[in-house]
Amino acid sequence: MRTLSETAGTPLTRYPTPSSLEPRSRAERQRPWLRLAGLAILVKALLVALTLVAYGASPDPLTALGREWNQWDATHYLYLATHGYSATGDARNLIAFFPLYPAVISAVAAIGLPARLAALLVSNVAGVVAAIVLYELARTDGREKAAFRAAAFFLVFPTAYFLMVGYTEALFCALAFGAVLQARRQRWAASGMLGGLAAAARLTGVALLPVIVIEMILARRVLRPVWHAIVPPLLVLLGLATYLMTNALVLGNPLAFVAIQREHWSHSLAAPWVGLASAIHSISWRVPWEKLTVGGGEIAGGIIAYASTTLSWLRLRPSDAAYATVLTAMVTFLPFWLSIPRYLLSLYPLFLLVGRIRNQWIYLGLLGAAFVAQIVFGLAFGRGYWAF
Repeated sequence: MRTLSETAGTPLTRYPTPSSLEPRSRAERQRPWLRLAGLAILVKALLVALTLVAYGASPDPLTALGREWNQWDATHYLYLATHGYSATGDARNLIAFFPLYPAVISAVAAIGLPARLAALLVSNVAGVVAAIVLYELARTDGREKAAFRAAAFFLVFPTAYFLMVGYTEALFCALAFGAVLQARRQRWAASGMLGGLAAAARLTGVALLPVIVIEMILARRVLRPVWHAIVPPLLVLLGLATYLMTNALVLGNPLAFVAIQREHWSHSLAAPWVGLASAIHSISWRVPWEKLTVGGGEIAGGIIAYASTTLSWLRLRPSDAAYATVLTAMVTFLPFWLSIPRYLLSLYPLFLLVGRIRNQWIYLGLLGAAFVAQIVFGLAFGRGYWAF
């Protein structure tokens, strides 16, 4: 039998410190990045072409695409980017949207681009960056092939068209994945800064807190100065604080969004089975398309979120599982499930798990089905149908 000292001295092999070894040349290191960028461009080009064919070409394709993709929340972000928050009228309800993405749109538009084009530029660039960062994140576990598969599946995921349109998904994923990657590499300040930016873009950015804390606990031997352990979580909270300060400045109450979310957007705290029951019941009375999206889509999204969380605790690092748990709770503990399939884009443990599927045919089947679904939902979104 091994002594206590021998056991304590054994390295923790299940969650090893990421290797600092890189491919031998810059070309080898960047080749997967270029392949992912090429895949992203191919997917985008096909969706753009089908959108223009389905809804009519225009002498100005960018204007046509901007019009088709300026749907649902995209209009709200454009309003905030061009007008800012308001304390009166219907615009008062837009306090529910976090400030970073509109601020970035406004900054890019300041160089002379129309705000709508600036929003598309930000989302499309950030979406490619998010895929590359996800690849690097998955690669820290030493599984090169699985890492590329994870990032490829992210790009063809059924709701990945939100990486193209004027939504926060692409920017948030790039920042959140980057925060996790920097935590894996034990670059605590960078992790905290990226996590803070993510928390200024979406409320789900606070799910990065347990990731950073757990990774610091696993790497406690390298945390010599006390500030190394304190500053990164504080930076994440600072990102959330910018949103609370926005509430205070605009509406005089840092928690004003809570009432507005409840009264105008039907968001409040509830047990997850309440939202599930509502989604199931909605199938009986909604129009056919919404039976698929608001009903079946939300049910499927919730099931995938909880299954991914469970498998994360069994197969992934504790920090990944903690992130999945917090994010899943935040998007399902609601009386009305809405947009869960879209929120799955930021559930990076889901893509890590899919990337590890060893059976090639199962993986390719999922890849193909996801791609077809993305085209269908993407085209529907362009026509103003609810598509998460």
